[in-house]
Amino acid sequence: MNKDRKRVLIIGNGFDLCLGRKTSYKDFCQSEFCPKDYPSPLIKHLNDKWNDNLDAVKWYDLENELYNYYIRIKNNNGQIIDLYNDKERNVLEQIQANGPVTEFYECIKSNVDIVNNLLKNGILILPRFSCYISFSHEDILNPPIERDQKALQLIKNGLIQYLIKVQQETINENSIAAIVARAFMQNKSNDQIVIYSFNYTSFSEVAPNSSFAMEFNDTINYVHGCILDGNIILGTKDEKIAHNYDFIQKSFDSQYNPPAMVYDLMDADDITIFGHSLGINDSQYFKAFFERQSSSTNPQKKNITIFTKDAKSEIEIKRSLQEMTNWNLTSLYGLNNLQIIKTDECANTPTLLRKYIKMYVDNDEDIGNIIHS
Repeated sequence: MNKDRKRVLIIGNGFDLCLGRKTSYKDFCQSEFCPKDYPSPLIKHLNDKWNDNLDAVKWYDLENELYNYYIRIKNNNGQIIDLYNDKERNVLEQIQANGPVTEFYECIKSNVDIVNNLLKNGILILPRFSCYISFSHEDILNPPIERDQKALQLIKNGLIQYLIKVQQETINENSIAAIVARAFMQNKSNDQIVIYSFNYTSFSEVAPNSSFAMEFNDTINYVHGCILDGNIILGTKDEKIAHNYDFIQKSFDSQYNPPAMVYDLMDADDITIFGHSLGINDSQYFKAFFERQSSSTNPQKKNITIFTKDAKSEIEIKRSLQEMTNWNLTSLYGLNNLQIIKTDECANTPTLLRKYIKMYVDNDEDIGNIIHS
């Protein structure tokens, strides 16, 4: 085992999922905390995009889709495709001017088809046992860009509340994620340990009987904020975006102040990445590092271990690495001790996990304790 080394652990949503936390986009979207019914064009775009195919949606898909939504507006001459057309808006304005109205109101009688369509689309409502037609939400006639901005904030607020609930649940201490965390935290006095989390969840109020949770939490840098701070960073990466839609970019959040992770990566001896897709939306944190590690100019060999779920996610990671190394993945392998471990296969191939643990632990008894703690 190497002494006095610097090691960096980077965790993504796959880490929380491996612990048994229900932190997928589908889990959140199907919860009461997701503002699926808020009347904004952005929410409608997201609802229509995936509809019944939520199983395949990752958090980076949501971030990418925010940018795709903006491109849709840009390609429409900068015009937002609202939930209703001009004729429908005119009817809505008349209803607003006269308060809740009945079906016998002149505006309603003369625009039956329009009103029925607005009722069908949930923009107007006619509550059961009531004869009054009203707006489904008080923001219906607000400018669409205001509703989009509020929608993104509602998504963040809802996600905070959802994750606060999720993180109170018991984690799986026997999961690969927990085992890797226990191994990584060994011999802290000898090695410099740095942890970066791309997750919003915290360990400080979870798993009170956990063997590693509290110590683990004290070492974490939260890249995109933490739910305990009451603010999280959610958005797309930096793009050339019109000023009125700046708010969809992470860097325009008033709390945005990401740690300088790339310096720790450059300076580290051992790097473990668990459950992070290395996707394009976070490439600014990794690209400079992987470019350098795949270059034969002044090479510095590092141990790089990437934990991912299965063969499908392994291919996605390799594609990301290809791009970040300028299609020089072979050199990344050749110049480093790089391995990708699939957690789904660890039960059938325990030697891979034990080999990883041996980087931090000397004897077989300690390895067994880490695995079966």
